Amino acid sequence: MAEVRVPDGNTPEEDVTEDVTDQASKAAKRKRPAEKRATKKKKGEQKGVVAEEKEAEGEKSNKPKRKRKASIATSAKKKTITDVLASSKPKAGSPADLQNLVTQYFSDKRSVIEQEDLRLSDSCFLSCNDLTHTLSSYLKQVCPKWAKIQKNHTEKSSVVLLIVCSSALRAIELIKQLTTFKGAAKTIKLFAKHIKIEEQVKLLQKGVTHIGVGTPGRVSALIENDGLNLKSLRYLVLDWNWRDQKLRRMVDIPEGPVMNPVKEGPFSRRPDNSAFKQQRLPAWTPMLTARSVLPFLYFTGLICLLLGIWLILTVQTIQEIKLDYTEAGTCDKCFAKRKNVSLAGESCSCTVTFAVEKMFKVRWRFGQRANKRLILYKTQTSLVSVAVTPGRRFVYYGLKNFHQNLRRYMDSRDDTQTAGRKRNLKNPSSYCKPFVRDQHGSPIAPCGAVANSIFNDSFSLTHYGSRGPVPVTLLRRGIAWYTDKNIKYRNPNTENMTLAQAFNGTVQPLYWQRPVYEFDTDPSNNGFINEDLIVWMREAAFPNFKKLYGVLHRSRNPFKNGLPVGNYSIHINYNFPVQPFQGRKEVVLTTLTWFGGPNYFLPIAYLITGSVVLLMAVALTAIWWKFGKNGKNMEG
Repeated sequence: MAEVRVPDGNTPEEDVTEDVTDQASKAAKRKRPAEKRATKKKKGEQKGVVAEEKEAEGEKSNKPKRKRKASIATSAKKKTITDVLASSKPKAGSPADLQNLVTQYFSDKRSVIEQEDLRLSDSCFLSCNDLTHTLSSYLKQVCPKWAKIQKNHTEKSSVVLLIVCSSALRAIELIKQLTTFKGAAKTIKLFAKHIKIEEQVKLLQKGVTHIGVGTPGRVSALIENDGLNLKSLRYLVLDWNWRDQKLRRMVDIPEGPVMNPVKEGPFSRRPDNSAFKQQRLPAWTPMLTARSVLPFLYFTGLICLLLGIWLILTVQTIQEIKLDYTEAGTCDKCFAKRKNVSLAGESCSCTVTFAVEKMFKVRWRFGQRANKRLILYKTQTSLVSVAVTPGRRFVYYGLKNFHQNLRRYMDSRDDTQTAGRKRNLKNPSSYCKPFVRDQHGSPIAPCGAVANSIFNDSFSLTHYGSRGPVPVTLLRRGIAWYTDKNIKYRNPNTENMTLAQAFNGTVQPLYWQRPVYEFDTDPSNNGFINEDLIVWMREAAFPNFKKLYGVLHRSRNPFKNGLPVGNYSIHINYNFPVQPFQGRKEVVLTTLTWFGGPNYFLPIAYLITGSVVLLMAVALTAIWWKFGKNGKNMEG
C-alpha cells in the first residue's frame, strides 16, 4: 500500500477552499476603482443638473450673480526685486547707469551744486562689455598696453587694475577667468570670506600686487584703514550685470555697501556715547532760596557801588587841557596852505599858546613816590595832550576821524619787509598796492598805505616863567613796545656798509619828505627801527585815537615835580593834512592815574549796575518778607 504524505494541520479540501477565496478577493479589489469612478461621474452629472436648474431660476428671478472675492493672499502679494529682475533682459552697463545711480543715491544728501561736482566726465569711462566677450578678452581690448603697465608698477599696497563684484564666489570665478589676460601679474583676493582684513593688509604691504578682485565692503574697509592705496590705480572694472541666485546685480543688493554704505547712514553723524558728548557729566544744581540769593544780591550791589565811587573819584583827580590847533592861532595859514594842492608841499610852522592855572603835581601813592607822567598827545582832531602820571611824563599825538581800522588799509603793508629781509626789501608784497613801486618801477621802502600816511607833525614845548622862556625837553626814545622794537621791526643787514647803502635801490614813500634811513642820526633809532614809525604802524581800533610822541625829561627845574603854573607855547611844524578826511588835530595836556586817562564810562557803568542790583534786592526782600518769610506759599 502506497503511503501518501499530507502536510500537518490541513486537509486537501481545506487547501482548495483557500485558493478559491483568494481569487475572489482579488477580483473584488479590481472592481472597486471602477465603481468609484462611476460614482464620481454620477455625482458630477447631478451637480451639473443642479447648477443648470439654479441658473434657470436665477434668470427667471433676474437676480444679479455675486462675484467671488479674489484671494487675499494673491492681491496682497508684492513683486520682489527678484521678480522684477527675472522679467528684465540682461544688457550691458553704461556710464549713464552709473551716473543715474550716484544721482539717485545723493539726491537727498547733497545739494544740486554738490551733485554736479560728483558727476564724472565722459573721458573717465572706457567702452563697456557688450556681453559677447569674456573677461580676459574684454580686458585685452580696453588695456592693450597691459604688459608695459604691469612692468612699470612697483608700488606696494596698491593695484593697477581693480575689479569690484558682488560676492566672494563671484570674485573667485573672475580670478579664474583672468588667467589668459594677467600673464605674470600678481592677483589678490579682496573679500571678507574666511580672510581677515589684517592679513590682506600684510599681503598688500609684502610685495607688489597688480590686480585686485573683491567686494565693495572689503575694498572700502581697506581704503579707510590705509591698507589699499589708490594713487597707482589705472583701471576700475565694475561687474555690473552679473546676477546671483536671486537674480540680483551688485547694485541691486539693498544690504550691500553699494546701496547702503555705513558712513552715509542715518546715524553717521551721531555723537559718541560718552558722558561728555551725551551730557551725562555730574553737575552742581544749587537750590536757590531767599536766604542764599538776597545776601548775594546785596553784596554784589554794594561792591559795584563802591567800585564806581572809587573810580569816579580817581578820574576826577585827572587834570586836562585840550588845545585844538587845526586852525588855532597862527596855524590857520598852514591850514589854508594844506587846502591848496599847489602849496601842499611847502613847509609851514605855527605856534599855539596856553596857560596852566593849576600845577600838574606829582603825588605820593601807596607808600611810594608816584612819579606822575606828563603825556603829550597829537591826535587827528589835532589834539596834543601833556599829562602827568605816576612815573615818566609822556607826550602823545592824536587824530580824529582817521580810520586806521579799515581792512584794506590795515592789509596794505609788508611785515616781512620791515623785518629786514633783503629778499622782500626790493620785492615788496602785492598787499602794498598801489604803494608798491614808484612811477619808475623802483620798490618803495617801507611799502603800503599805512607807512605812506605816517603822521609827520613835530612839536616843541616852551615854558614862560619868571626866568624867561625855558624849553621843555622831550625824550624821543622808549616810546615803542619792546617786542616791536627788538623783534618785529629790524633793519636790513648792514655788515661792511652803511644803512643808506643797505637801502640802495629803494625809494621813499610818495608822501614822505625824506627816506626812512634819514629819520634820525642815531643808528639805534633810524630806519625801520625808528620808534616814531613803529608807533604809527600799530593801527588804532577807533577813528579817534592817540599815539605816543615823546617822554618829558624831568631832570632839571622847574619840571622835577610836574608842570608849574604859567604860560606855555607849542611850536608846531604843520605838515600833516586833515582836509581830505575832514579831521581835526589837537594838543592835550593831562595827568594820568593808574586807571588811565579821563574815562567816565566804566565808573558810571559800575554805579548804574550797583544801583539796579540793590533796588532789585530791596524789592525781592519786601516780597519775601510779606509772603514767604515763614515758608508760606504766595497767594494770588
